[in-house]
Amino acid sequence: MKADQIIKNAKIFTANKNDLQATALVVKDGKFIYIGDEAGLSAYEGEVTDLRGKFIMPGIIDTHVHVTTSIGFAYMDPGEYIFCSSKKEALDFMAESIKNNPGLKRHRFILERKYLNGDDIVKEDLDAISPDAELLILEGEGHSVWVNSKVLDRHGITDETPDRVPELSYYVRKDGHVTGNAFESSGWHMLFDDLEVTDEQIDAELLRWIDYSVKAGVTVVFDAGFPEGEALHERIYERLYELDKQGKLPVLIDGSIALTNPQKTKEVVEDVKRFRQKFDSEHLNVHTFKVFMDGTLRIETAAQVTPYIDTNKRGSTTYSKEEMAEVMKLLNEAGLDFHAHTVGER
Repeated sequence: MKADQIIKNAKIFTANKNDLQATALVVKDGKFIYIGDEAGLSAYEGEVTDLRGKFIMPGIIDTHVHVTTSIGFAYMDPGEYIFCSSKKEALDFMAESIKNNPGLKRHRFILERKYLNGDDIVKEDLDAISPDAELLILEGEGHSVWVNSKVLDRHGITDETPDRVPELSYYVRKDGHVTGNAFESSGWHMLFDDLEVTDEQIDAELLRWIDYSVKAGVTVVFDAGFPEGEALHERIYERLYELDKQGKLPVLIDGSIALTNPQKTKEVVEDVKRFRQKFDSEHLNVHTFKVFMDGTLRIETAAQVTPYIDTNKRGSTTYSKEEMAEVMKLLNEAGLDFHAHTVGER
């Protein structure tokens, strides 16, 4: 039989549990038609490549990446990382940086909550060191933020603003007043609210990611969505779709839309259906409704059966069991798949 490609003298990992290793393979019309030992190559004709013992394995499938969120972070400088041993040191570090960088619309920093040693930062602390510009601190794990009053004002957040999901996505309050600390998706929409990025910049980062993926042997990824960045998420998918039409997207992207606010369930289901129709190309498709069902253990937003020792809280879930059943009915009717971020034991 005439073949397009014949390879011998290779170390091939087949992923077939009954026959894990081979030394030769044959490709015809883009498909493997033979994988085995070199004796079996006698049935095929074509140019032979001797790999001299080099390793071959199936393409890597990465089942959880954030392709689109990564593009956002590429152009949103998260700011200086604060190393400190107290709240005072953290505030002093930021005050010095703000003094040395006048005229900025927003100052950004990254801070591990553990460095505060049980203290917490409130908007009054941040207002004192940045009275004229916005100030945002991203907690090291990325699941909460601290902001000053100017950021709260930009988003219309007041003491009367309701929490999305108590003990999961909420605004920290003291004596009924918001403190400027927001957990999970109650703060995520603040991260990219001042981001301006062109199609050319998006393409440049996507092509850089594609090049890295190909060199690493990644052939398929599941994109787990862009929580609270819906507009940019769609723009990036538009660029991925265009790159695929140009033959520049060799990695298959199985896409999704992420939900963080249960009040938007039906809206997001409709968006996934719309994306499924809009972005349907050889290497890009969307058919998954992704939900952040709970948070993380570090900031005690993961849903637990056993209470957290220091607060006696249990975290929470985006949906109750009954609500989850209704979501599954909606997705089943629409022919959509489901993916969940779940961390806690509950």
